[in-house]
Amino acid sequence: MLLKKSKKKSIDYAENIINTIREPLIVLDQNLRVVTVGRSFYEFFKVKPEDTVGQLIYDLGNKQWNIPKLRELLETILPQKTTFQDYEVEHNFATIGRRIMLLNARQIEQASGKERIILLAIEDITERKEIEAGLEKTRKELEVIKKIADEASEFAESVINTVREPLISLDQDLRVVTVSRSFYEFFKVKPEDTVGQLIYDLGNKQWDIPKLRELLETILPQKTTFQDYEVEHNFATIGRRIMLLNARQIEQARGKERIILLAIEDITERSAIEDGLARAKEELQNLNEHLQEEVEKKTQENFKQFQVLQHQNKLASMGEMIGAIAHQWRQPLNELSIRLQKIHYKYEKDEINESYIEEFISKNLTTIAFMSKTIDDFRNFFRIDKEKKLFDIKSAIQEAINLQSAQLKNHNINLILEGNSFSFLGYKTEFQHAIINIISNAKDALIKREIESAEIDIKIIENKILIHDNAKGIDESIIDRVFEPYFTTKAQGEGTGIGLYMSKMIIEDNMKGKISVKNENGGALFSIELNV
Repeated sequence: MLLKKSKKKSIDYAENIINTIREPLIVLDQNLRVVTVGRSFYEFFKVKPEDTVGQLIYDLGNKQWNIPKLRELLETILPQKTTFQDYEVEHNFATIGRRIMLLNARQIEQASGKERIILLAIEDITERKEIEAGLEKTRKELEVIKKIADEASEFAESVINTVREPLISLDQDLRVVTVSRSFYEFFKVKPEDTVGQLIYDLGNKQWDIPKLRELLETILPQKTTFQDYEVEHNFATIGRRIMLLNARQIEQARGKERIILLAIEDITERSAIEDGLARAKEELQNLNEHLQEEVEKKTQENFKQFQVLQHQNKLASMGEMIGAIAHQWRQPLNELSIRLQKIHYKYEKDEINESYIEEFISKNLTTIAFMSKTIDDFRNFFRIDKEKKLFDIKSAIQEAINLQSAQLKNHNINLILEGNSFSFLGYKTEFQHAIINIISNAKDALIKREIESAEIDIKIIENKILIHDNAKGIDESIIDRVFEPYFTTKAQGEGTGIGLYMSKMIIEDNMKGKISVKNENGGALFSIELNV
């Protein structure tokens, strides 16, 4: 009878230890059926006792535990070895998703020598595996299951020493009853200086911690269990540590004595990582705010610079256009001058009649109308587009050509426009500015190099506009710089160096297209690609 009570007491003690441990723990018989399961197993794997105890382990959770690597451990490896440590298993559970686990297994022969039980401790390392890509291992969580004796008390002791977390049991006077091996290793203490001692006296009174006193003397007497109680302390032997304490109060069989189980999880490194991440997040947020301010500041500066360049480009274009108007008007003014001289001659010869006057008026009105249209064309060119409008690309290019036709004709430059047109939603006059800037650069190069049979070919191919001249191309040493602001090879007073830069801004920023240049077939080839 006494043996039976002692055995029950020891079993209850062992089960309480199992239920105190944070890691899921399961006990199997020799047929691999579940004998008992720790509380943490039910909580972690979201299963019920009635669906677990007595079941074949492979049938648990609607056969979710029928895992090949688990079978290998239990049926092949463990029969040859009494213990096996850190056996890694990865599996996708229907209830809790993908998990990576470390299994620690121990085979224990019972007192009869015929039956054996298997202790299986499960450590979930899913999150640790995800963190380990950039971090060193922070701590050990489970110890290898030691050989468990056939007696229940030895079984309980084996459970304690299997857990990787430091574990200590106290009597009702808060004196140390037993300590796990990991406790000795972690806190660098010896058994002779630990067992039987008041917990506060351990390590030359290093354990006299106010928050630990609060837990053991105030909180725990009112509650049988307490989890994740954070304590921070600076130990003389191991330095500053941040710990999570899990405590459980166990009433003994006689009902007079009580045992306190205290599991200790070191989270020092984890807390440091979390603090570092928090600081990094704050620094990143501050950096982003600063960067946003700098971007806004730079954007404003660039916008102001763009406005200045745009104004300069307008002034330069006005100079070009005034010259173009002069060229456009030169011939009609000559014609008007000749006709005026002729009317004086005709008057002296008495050759003026009604028919002559009518013809004279008609021709001069036609010439004046041409000159007026020239003014209207140039005025429209300098009109500012307020909103995007759909316009015909080929017609817009032709209008830009017309504005320079007199200058091109005066210098014997032949310009050819060919290809099928397409419509585009954008700013028409800005696009024409870009085209005129490119044509003007080609014209100036042809004149400067005195090219015979000077030509400018403009081709429209699908969504591309290709502008090619035969002015022998651009020096390869500077071709990559032609779109830079204020870059020019012209003499002072002959060019501003902003025409091609503005063309790039217009095409790529305003029209969301792309412009490039290369040398090809004895001249420069400008390519404009628009997203239609």
